Amino acid sequence: MITLGTPLDQEQKRVRNSSEIHEIGRMIGEMPYISEHLTSLRQEIADLRDLNARLSEKGGHTAVDQTALELRTARLREIKQELSKILNRPDDPKVWWERSRRPQQPA
Repeated sequence: MITLGTPLDQEQKRVRNSSEIHEIGRMIGEMPYISEHLTSLRQEIADLRDLNARLSEKGGHTAVDQTALELRTARLREIKQELSKILNRPDDPKVWWERSRRPQQPA
């Protein structure tokens, strides 16, 4: 005879499965944000590379040009770190999702 567990065990499993399904649904709901965020980062990288290419074609560099180049390089490093964090997200999805919701700093 196969025992399926007590009614209390079955109810606990149902509640646990229900909360897991809810969590998966919540995570799927966040997917458009991630896609939009990645698209935004790609565009920012393209813009920064374009500005750097224009600077290299320009020739003579002023102190302002050099400072702007350093700021763009620093921003590219920040984007690289951000992408690395996305790839190496923690095991607990709550931590990762909360990090992804933080407002962006202006470039």
